[in-house]
Amino acid sequence: MRKTVKILSLILLLLAALIGALFLARPSVIDLRRQRAEKQIIELIKSGRTDISSIEPPAMENEEEEFGELDAEPVTVTGCGLLSIPAIELEMAVVQGADSVSLRAAAGWLPESAPIGEAGNCVIFGHRMYEYGRHFNRLDELEAGDSILLYNALGECFTYEVTGKETVEPSKLMDSLAENNEGFCLTLVTCTPTGVGSHRLLVRAELLSGEQAKTEVK
Repeated sequence: MRKTVKILSLILLLLAALIGALFLARPSVIDLRRQRAEKQIIELIKSGRTDISSIEPPAMENEEEEFGELDAEPVTVTGCGLLSIPAIELEMAVVQGADSVSLRAAAGWLPESAPIGEAGNCVIFGHRMYEYGRHFNRLDELEAGDSILLYNALGECFTYEVTGKETVEPSKLMDSLAENNEGFCLTLVTCTPTGVGSHRLLVRAELLSGEQAKTEVK
């Protein structure tokens, strides 16, 4: 009897240790999956693909998920181009739509706004990740004069220059975006402060030249 109790106790201890290890490993598993999806979308866009399917939907770090949901069905996104901001060492894919799925692994172009490089206000949304340097985490570091490079799906590069920043309440976001539609503009949008997201941070920029620099995407 005592031997049986000891064996059962040992099994329970091993199970508890295994469950604990799974919970500790969960954030790393999610992060690796997220980074894999991000890199996959970037490489597909660089290769000229726009209809991107079979991408694993990476979980966001602030979402409540069960382990089983890590095997969710793949998603399909439409690639629009690439975003590069040297000042904060950022390179991200840009996909169509600013919905929750699109923003999980890329920045999202608002379809109602101007296309990349065209007249009007091109609006791109991005998550403010907790981890330093991920997605739009460092967007608030940008200053007037910093360069933002936007590549469209054809690989044409458009250089924008930051002109200023603004913080608004979520209820006033769309009105603020609508007020800046003249010329060739770009607005990057994310939540602020990090981890709270009570307001929206807008970084505004203007196209340096109307000419299309048909530069191969690097």
